[in-house]
Amino acid sequence: MPSRPGDRTMSWDAANWMSATNSLSTASPEIGPLREWIPVILWGVLIFTLSTAPFSAANTARIIDPLLRFLIPGITASSVDVGHMLIRKCAHFTEYGILFWLLVRGPMAERPYLALMLCVLYALTDEGHQVFVPGRTASLYDVALDSTGALFSYFLNTAIREIA
Repeated sequence: MPSRPGDRTMSWDAANWMSATNSLSTASPEIGPLREWIPVILWGVLIFTLSTAPFSAANTARIIDPLLRFLIPGITASSVDVGHMLIRKCAHFTEYGILFWLLVRGPMAERPYLALMLCVLYALTDEGHQVFVPGRTASLYDVALDSTGALFSYFLNTAIREIA
């Protein structure tokens, strides 16, 4: 309700609402830096989860292979195998591209090389973790693919900043 001359009630227009919500979001500055890590940590947990036995090639074949047969009628068995492998490798590339993007858009906004190094280190530890998971194998090729996804994300992020 609008305020009348002499009335001490405040009118809640858009400017007042924005001011109030901005003060709420900056109320605790010590939580700000930690909040930037939340998406990165959640994404890291997802990557870790995808490295467990339920997401092994044998288990994902139960979903991906019938989907490929449905989408491409008459596909040969060897083509299904290649398609399954390509989808899994694209997932590696994409996971780490997103991880890098989350890092440079959040807690490592001014440190892209450190973010890239963190992605490579996480890829190494992720593959090391798979040594201990039944049905999974560690591969330096996957580390290279993960790192390439992060590097591609670096180049894409740089190009977008240059254009903008």
